[in-house]
Amino acid sequence: MRPKLALLVALVAAFSIAAGASPPLSGPGNTTQISLVSSATVSGWKYDFYRNGAYTCSISGFQTFVIGTKVGSSATATKPLWVWMHGGGVGYFDPNGIPRPNSSQMTENNAATLQAGLTNAGLLAKVRADAAGFRTLAVSYCDRDLHSGANQVDPNNPHLTEAGTPRKTNGLLATKAAIQFTQAKYPTAKMFLHGGSAGSAGAYYVAWALQQQGIAPAGVVGDASVVNSEQGSAAYTQGVCANPGYGPEGSTIIPQRLHPAIANTANEVDKLVRSSRLTVPLMHIWNHGDTNTCGNRPMTCPLRNGTTITLGATDCNHQPLQAAIAAQGATSRSKNLPLCVDADAVKDCSLHVVTTHAGLTNTDPASPADYLNASMIWVHNRLTDP
Repeated sequence: MRPKLALLVALVAAFSIAAGASPPLSGPGNTTQISLVSSATVSGWKYDFYRNGAYTCSISGFQTFVIGTKVGSSATATKPLWVWMHGGGVGYFDPNGIPRPNSSQMTENNAATLQAGLTNAGLLAKVRADAAGFRTLAVSYCDRDLHSGANQVDPNNPHLTEAGTPRKTNGLLATKAAIQFTQAKYPTAKMFLHGGSAGSAGAYYVAWALQQQGIAPAGVVGDASVVNSEQGSAAYTQGVCANPGYGPEGSTIIPQRLHPAIANTANEVDKLVRSSRLTVPLMHIWNHGDTNTCGNRPMTCPLRNGTTITLGATDCNHQPLQAAIAAQGATSRSKNLPLCVDADAVKDCSLHVVTTHAGLTNTDPASPADYLNASMIWVHNRLTDP
């Protein structure tokens, strides 16, 4: 059963979480236990696979990452960095220690998995070919924690560490550590976060945490998912996304796996943008009928001003961030990119994560037909920002 990210996070984010041993969002990741595991050369690029022994995965293994550098490029030249954050839903362990909805994305991500994210034919192909000379980085997602855990003890997790201690979720800190390590190894100009699905929702929060750390990215390309607890709760109540896997059990357990500041509904990304607490430029991408956010099934959509309108479930999910960016006006460095993109003959705008595909056309007149090229134009503009 594949999770519908926005609904799940919506259900869990309404619960208050005690801070416990969580570091501040500004805290750095631990890079002292990172080691090179292997290297591979593919299509003119070298991919180095690293393991970070400071951070375990939910079931087995450790957090990993892959750095991609073009063969023949200078290791000492200052170049921009592109960070890919893949998804896989949000998970947890039930009171019987069973992983829910399943054990996917709870074990160590291997080199091939991470490398595939950097070699796709979509937006990453344009990044690899760009004259700016990007280096690339793919981070793992083996805690299934929205890239948002920071030293949280994983509730009900029966898999102890090798030292016999409880496992913790550290997706946020592991992502930070991978970025810090790459920036220390290679002279880095501007850095971009690009996330798909859970990686999209997570990228917004990683950007917020990096901003507080003093190493803010130049931009975030968020494809497909954003946290909107009000929409998710309404969709569940209305039966639009009534998946029992996102009921009271998960709603109680999952928040404990996230940094408390991220689990706090007052810090949903649109609210961070409106209050100017998140100032990183955002490229906010969504496909109107995205199957992972319950498509375009109509629902009574709660707006931030307390009123409601009828919208499709996916459009309702993205409406607050769309409105927050639009409210910044024509001079905003952030951009909404609503799309209707399909990879099959059924024209229902249902494709989940559109930026990993090449050769597809957007038919929503509100955005350019060539949405990948439009995304790169936005990236180039951010490269020239002061």
